[in-house]
Amino acid sequence: MLDERLAACANMLPGVESHFVWQGEREKAEEVGVLFKTDLALLDALSARVCALHPYDEPAFLGWACDHAAPATAAWLGALTA
Repeated sequence: MLDERLAACANMLPGVESHFVWQGEREKAEEVGVLFKTDLALLDALSARVCALHPYDEPAFLGWACDHAAPATAAWLGALTA
């Protein structure tokens, strides 16, 4: 995602134990969580790319707009779209 300029940073969270209901069944899996830092203008493209590459049929991808960022952080993320 970084090489494609869809994110400025990816925080990898290995060893995540996920408990969830999928297709009516309770499941548990070891997963890697990832927090992508990107500009809101790139969120749809980032989501589409992650979902296209992910091995799951329906990967969980959640995104939200940041209510506040330090000016330098906002500029860093905004530079992705420049």
